[in-house]
Amino acid sequence: KMQLLRVVPSLLLLLLSPEDTKGAWSGTSSDVKTLDANSAGGLSKLLVYQPKAHNRGIFSVFAHTLTYFRDNGDRNLPIMVDWSNFPNYAYGVDKGRNLWNDFFEQPYKVQGFNLTGEEEKEYYSHMPLDLTEGYGTRNGFGLTDEKLALGRSLVQRFVRFKPEIIGEAESFYKHNLAQFKKPLAVHIRQTDKISQAKSNFEPKVEFRRKLETIMGERGYDGFFLASDSPEIKQYLKRQFGEKCVEYHSTLSHLNENGHYGAVHKDHTIRGFKKAKDVIMEVLLMGSCDAIVSTFSCVANGVRWTGTDNLAADHHYFQDMDF
Repeated sequence: KMQLLRVVPSLLLLLLSPEDTKGAWSGTSSDVKTLDANSAGGLSKLLVYQPKAHNRGIFSVFAHTLTYFRDNGDRNLPIMVDWSNFPNYAYGVDKGRNLWNDFFEQPYKVQGFNLTGEEEKEYYSHMPLDLTEGYGTRNGFGLTDEKLALGRSLVQRFVRFKPEIIGEAESFYKHNLAQFKKPLAVHIRQTDKISQAKSNFEPKVEFRRKLETIMGERGYDGFFLASDSPEIKQYLKRQFGEKCVEYHSTLSHLNENGHYGAVHKDHTIRGFKKAKDVIMEVLLMGSCDAIVSTFSCVANGVRWTGTDNLAADHHYFQDMDF
């Protein structure tokens, strides 16, 4: 089965005409706005969202971008997203590169509107309060049901992955995950997260025990593992063998100081490569039947962009009592 065809609510908009999407997947929305520059009054203004430069990861930035869509999406003005100023990604050969355009379509299509450089551009460079603010777990951290639903509705309206990145994810799924009848997504975020979520750092044996229990009780026959900890990856791969599938990314490599750390802050690795790897992992996790995770903006991204079933069927390792 190719579950990746329902990996994001707006994915089918890339593959089918709006008429064809009706009923193709229950979560698909065709509410991607097309504005006509030739209509009464025309269009002379763009909203450009360029998040304030900071040292966070891509899916922290994604959360802030969704918040901007929430606050400005009904102004009947075209929005452009500019992800070109992040110190952790836009450096070296990627300096000034708009990473949004590498992975996503711009959220608005504008008919009869050619950018000349003379338009009025309303820039936003602040970091609005993002959708992760809200505490949805017994341990006091994570998405609330309200923020989950809001994020998914904003993804349906404004977020469309590029066909090329979808194609790569589909190919990986076909060759590595299609063997499983009921795959589970597993995300374990550690390294620099110790300052925010110490409960992410359970002993390795506890992660193994909880995975064995939930897989046995609910019939998952394999899992896709995404983690920034090579130690966790190596351990779980040894324990589960072929049931554990990984995407070989830069995100669990030695950092520039020769230690395992927060790779998204490591400038010895190309920024585009780091960003692409986490986007691929989110797409692949989103193609699974359910997800278990530690606290992480990446896990939030999976739930915002994944299938309806996966978004609802999520457990934090910290909340698993068995």
